[in-house]
Amino acid sequence: MRRRMTAWALAGAFGLAMMMPAHGQILLLGMGVETCESWLREREGAQMVAYREWFLGYLSATAYLRNQDVLRNQGYDQILERVTASCRRNPGRRLDAVLDEFFK
Repeated sequence: MRRRMTAWALAGAFGLAMMMPAHGQILLLGMGVETCESWLREREGAQMVAYREWFLGYLSATAYLRNQDVLRNQGYDQILERVTASCRRNPGRRLDAVLDEFFK
């Protein structure tokens, strides 16, 4: 019975893995797919809160999934300053790529 359950669990995990998209093919929705240019344009406008919340959600979820506590001792302002500085250096870069820098 135990072997059968193990076999079913392995088959299920394999099937689930086969359904998952390959690395780099995961669809992202929201502010992160935009370029830094949009953040630099909107960072003091009406959309600033939407961007900030998307950034924090992305960073929090990624930190949790990677088990990397990259947000400890950082506030909103520090995070936004870091994103803004990176965006000024490369305005054509996608925002999710900028946020991924927190994990390097």
